[in-house]
Amino acid sequence: MSLQLGPVSAALEADLRRFICSHGLVVWTDPHDHYSGFVQALRVAEALPYQVYSFQGSFLELLLQLDGVASGVTRPRVVVHLPGHNTTTIKKTPALEFFRAGTHYPRALRTLIDTAAAGRVPQEQIDQAKANTDLTLEAADRWLAARLATPSGGLDQQLQERSPTEILDQFIHGQGALNEHLLLDEDLRAVQDHLALRLGIPETWPGRPTASLRRGDVAFAAASWALSVEYVTDLRRPPVGANLLGVPDLPAPLRSICTELARHLRSRHPEFYQRTADETESWLQDEIAAADAESLGRIDTFRFEEAALLKASLHALESEEWSQARQWATARLNGSFWVQQSPHHRAAWRLICAGAALGQALTNAGARLDTQTLPGALARYQDAGAAVDQAHRHLEQRWRSLRHPQLPEFDTLRERLDALRLLWRTWADDWSLDFSAVCRAQGFLPPPTLQQRTLFDDVVRPMTTEPGVTALFLVDALRFEMAAELHAGLRGEAATTVHLRARFAELPTITAVGMNALAPVARGGRIKPAIRNGKIVALSSGSFQVRDPETRQRAMHHRIGGATCPLLKLAEVLDRDTTSLRRAIGRAKLVLVHSVEIDKAGEVGAGLDVFDRVLRDLRSAWHLLREAGVRRFVFTADHGFLLLDRLAVQSRQAHGRRIDPSRRHILSTVAADHTGEVRVPLADLGYDDAGGLQLMCPDTTALFDIGGRAGWFVHGGNSLQERVIPVLTLAHRANVGSDNAQYQISAEAGAGVAGMHCLRARVAVQQGSLFTSIAVVELGLRALDTAGVHVELCDTRQGATLVAGTVRAKVGSDFELFFRLSGPDETRVRVELHATTIAAASAAPPERFAVTATGPSPQTPQTPQTQTQTAAPRTDPAPPQRSWLEELPEGGIRRLFAHLEEHGTVTEPEAARLLGGSRKLRRFSRKFEQYARKAPFSIRIQTIGGLKRYSRQ
Repeated sequence: MSLQLGPVSAALEADLRRFICSHGLVVWTDPHDHYSGFVQALRVAEALPYQVYSFQGSFLELLLQLDGVASGVTRPRVVVHLPGHNTTTIKKTPALEFFRAGTHYPRALRTLIDTAAAGRVPQEQIDQAKANTDLTLEAADRWLAARLATPSGGLDQQLQERSPTEILDQFIHGQGALNEHLLLDEDLRAVQDHLALRLGIPETWPGRPTASLRRGDVAFAAASWALSVEYVTDLRRPPVGANLLGVPDLPAPLRSICTELARHLRSRHPEFYQRTADETESWLQDEIAAADAESLGRIDTFRFEEAALLKASLHALESEEWSQARQWATARLNGSFWVQQSPHHRAAWRLICAGAALGQALTNAGARLDTQTLPGALARYQDAGAAVDQAHRHLEQRWRSLRHPQLPEFDTLRERLDALRLLWRTWADDWSLDFSAVCRAQGFLPPPTLQQRTLFDDVVRPMTTEPGVTALFLVDALRFEMAAELHAGLRGEAATTVHLRARFAELPTITAVGMNALAPVARGGRIKPAIRNGKIVALSSGSFQVRDPETRQRAMHHRIGGATCPLLKLAEVLDRDTTSLRRAIGRAKLVLVHSVEIDKAGEVGAGLDVFDRVLRDLRSAWHLLREAGVRRFVFTADHGFLLLDRLAVQSRQAHGRRIDPSRRHILSTVAADHTGEVRVPLADLGYDDAGGLQLMCPDTTALFDIGGRAGWFVHGGNSLQERVIPVLTLAHRANVGSDNAQYQISAEAGAGVAGMHCLRARVAVQQGSLFTSIAVVELGLRALDTAGVHVELCDTRQGATLVAGTVRAKVGSDFELFFRLSGPDETRVRVELHATTIAAASAAPPERFAVTATGPSPQTPQTPQTQTQTAAPRTDPAPPQRSWLEELPEGGIRRLFAHLEEHGTVTEPEAARLLGGSRKLRRFSRKFEQYARKAPFSIRIQTIGGLKRYSRQ
């Protein structure tokens, strides 16, 4: 039979159903026997999603009925009703076993009435009903049904049928059936009274209008109260504001309705929510004055909560309470309405999060190296030190892309981050001093299994003896922590074995040594350097010198054999398709991929903008080569680097004449020890025919004074940051799985902020696609039309995240991407959003974005460690584009912009002539901004001598 329930019983059944679905076996004690009739109705009802058993005076009969109910592997959905028993008396009954196995469900009848009637009946009537000493469930059903009875039709019925959320939706939009009834002031007052009842709004609430009403007044009163209730419910202390003192006494069902309404308004009506919250906040001055981070809850209902937590987080950074600062920052970034609405606030919280992450990494690593051996030092850096340097790099990159004077608490934030830089430098100096002491005591050359010179024969050559092709990525200045980030992005690949290990780079940590030592040049564990003018410029392979990519290729090919040994630049791999790559590697055992982008960008001061993009490109190249059939990969580097700040660069230490040393080392014929330095003869490093040269390096992260302007990206010395290199290996046991789906990227220009441009974008699966399992697509952004324009990805919002310079967008979700453009000249360019690891149609909005002129890129000094680097930092390749004029409508509009491009100015009479008349000029003026965004230059409208003209800037 169907279940016919009164309003209180219906609320009880809905609550019981939710409870059983969550807990399975439920034991319901009913000491006053209020619910036996209700339970009997459940027992004879049909199609319930749970089973009902009840004690009818015989525990034996009940236990026989329950025999086997809880013995299955799945959790049963069962309720056992025990009238006349409570948690004490049941312990003396045979039902105790079920009581312990199940979940207790106690429900007081008066609490149930509160739940069912709250917001539907005035509270004083509810209190009167609960005061009845002979109260039963049946009587409560009759009482509430009578109170809820309304005439059919009319405004009253419309209101009863709708929740407060639905009512406010219609009020805010000004549409819907309810609005048709609101013709008179008394109608609006009826709605206001109804909402006051449903939400528990007191008569004294400041937002409740008393004079003539408008829809906006009624919606605002309800929303402001709902926000205030949510704030108090989330608060960890009693409210102090006079307007909020009664909120804690509000029945729980009403608080639940209010908090749900507040969440709904944030999600569906953000502009209305923001206006309402800001005006409501003006009534909460006592709360603002008393606000402290410890008492505020998880939800930033009002703007002042986020501001108070921001200040508290900055104080936590000052107090080195890293975990607390990061916890607050993560919560704000993941859920604060105000942070999501403001790129400035989001940027500030991202910087706080990055600073706290660095502080946590420093704490986890410890102040000292605490080891007495080279293998121990390597393990310590790999396990703890690399995380510090990664967090430090992330912080510097975030600061570079997000800093802006309009950030909240900008000066304080900058001070906190400067203090963190000092903490990092102190830590790095202390670890470097400890490592220098280990090297003095144990020697600078590690065991053979940890040497760079044995890497090829130990790791690469064995992989090439297996069937198929092995790819060796030789990445100049790929620091260990960067390889760890690459490793994290490659883990989890199906049928793939991934290992990340570490070795020590040869000394000095320069390209001419480290990159050439990756070739098989060692003989009996020793290396013969080629020295010119006191500098190492190459290493001998026996029959020829290894000094550049081509001679490294020659040495490696000679060692492994095979028909070919292709040498490709990273940019070449990315520019080819799978078919072209398959042809290039078809007869090879080993393919070499050479990358200088990290080192080159660091040397010219562009590294912070480029590092993440290179990691993305390495991952894209891996994907392309895997698609082409490569099963095994090795990623390694010649050396790492130090990332120094302004103060460290300015405090350099002297070593003889400024022209003698390099930034981090010097080779000298004089075997003399100097304060603040470590020294080792090249012979002790396993170098033959070194002419008695001595290698000297600062024993901290300091730079030698070589005059001129020192860069912040340095290497050549003996710090762990420079010497620890990665050996990242991947072995794929199966071919790449197929994804038959076709993807489409769409993008349009959004509103820029804080000097950043904006794209609103989406990745969607094209209609009719099958067999897709990809939930997240990796995207890149590149400039079109103009060479040399650098794209800096700054931030994302909504359905995408920014990880290691790559946009990771959820398929089917809208998102916003914020970016900056820089180049040698001030111009305007189009951009293209494209996929980096799958085939997808890219998106290039017609609008053009301004490029900030940075002047010509400085040239890299041709020192021995950089002279073999010939490729510039890669700019993402862009397919040829048609003339920008073709993006404009044919005819007069195109002629007008062509005239502007050639002559620089167009007067209003000339514009009318080019467009074909005054009427077309007026039509053009209305859409001028839309057309102007497609031009590669900005246009100013001026009026000179009463004559209007368009001028190219």
